[in-house]
Amino acid sequence: MPKGHPLFIDIGQGLSLMIGLPTIDSWKSLERPKKAKQGTFGFNLQTKHLEYYDGSDWYSAPLRES
Repeated sequence: MPKGHPLFIDIGQGLSLMIGLPTIDSWKSLERPKKAKQGTFGFNLQTKHLEYYDGSDWYSAPLRES
């Protein structure tokens, strides 16, 4: 799929639905969701890490350019 183009879902009978580009939430360390649910993930703008909440603790995975 070309970068910067919306996604479409075929809903049948020749019709499709534009759903836009996928996004994830982002925050700074002290601005993480206060009542995060298990499975919440987002991008930390300060650390440049993808973060995941397992229901009790936050885990982070550093991203690197290839």
